[in-house]
Amino acid sequence: MSALRRVLSVLSLTLPLAIYAERASAEIRICNNFSQTVYFSIGYAQPGYDSFMSRGWLILNPNGGCDQFDSALHLSVFWYYAETNAYYVRKHVKTTNTWGSVHPDKQLWIAQYSFNIIDNPGMGRPPDPGAKLVGFAKSIEASGSELNETLTIEADGINVTQSIKNDSQ
Repeated sequence: MSALRRVLSVLSLTLPLAIYAERASAEIRICNNFSQTVYFSIGYAQPGYDSFMSRGWLILNPNGGCDQFDSALHLSVFWYYAETNAYYVRKHVKTTNTWGSVHPDKQLWIAQYSFNIIDNPGMGRPPDPGAKLVGFAKSIEASGSELNETLTIEADGINVTQSIKNDSQ
């Protein structure tokens, strides 16, 4: 992932955090226990509209890097997709890890650089030339309240764990 992609990702995801931080009660926290940097994206329904929004990239440092997605989001459920850059597993052999796309619950658009894409039914390809449709997996769903979840990409590079924190905890 290029330096420009990293800078644009940080700006697009942290500016809304600074603006809306005071009203946050729900939290979507993402952690990366894997040995590679992970680029995380989220999808969610647009309340009052027949559409979804996909947003990325939240950059998670390797080996325990955690970050909150957007504290302005007050969701009961979301969908996620994450990936690494290609990295060497052996001499001359590279691989890329992805999460969310193996058994997806929803297909949403992502882009190569920082993105906020509204996905309406019948909408064609977004104007970004690097955009592609990928599978997103569904998070845990909060019943009757806003989601307060931690999603962790595990050290094995395969599994994801999810936990919900109740208001009483």
